[in-house]
Amino acid sequence: MQLILLLITLLLSVVLYRLLSHSRTTYPFVRTTRVFRREGHSEYSTTEAEEGLITIDSDKVIIDGHTYVTRPDRGRPAEASFTIEDGKLICITIILANGEKQYHIDPDHSLFVNPYAENISRSPSHHVFSF
Repeated sequence: MQLILLLITLLLSVVLYRLLSHSRTTYPFVRTTRVFRREGHSEYSTTEAEEGLITIDSDKVIIDGHTYVTRPDRGRPAEASFTIEDGKLICITIILANGEKQYHIDPDHSLFVNPYAENISRSPSHHVFSF
């Protein structure tokens, strides 16, 4: 009986370790901007006060249960990109068929923890990139 309890404890410890060591980060957003593009290169935008959570994993962004890839993969272009300014995540842009939707991060919770930070130069300029 003790052996079974020990095995269960070890199994649960491994599962808990894997869950906690995952590189996911969650950010709250406070508003969204929808940019619509039409033929003739005209565009217009609408801004709404929306709130929610965005989860960033190593290669994807999860917003309201929808997953968007941050790196091109198997012929699919990147669907999400990040705007980072002075080490803070300002905005996440999702590319849509007729434009894009920008999720503006709450400034109080915008410190960007990037698992690929060594690949990005540390200059004070404005960066827009996708993983």
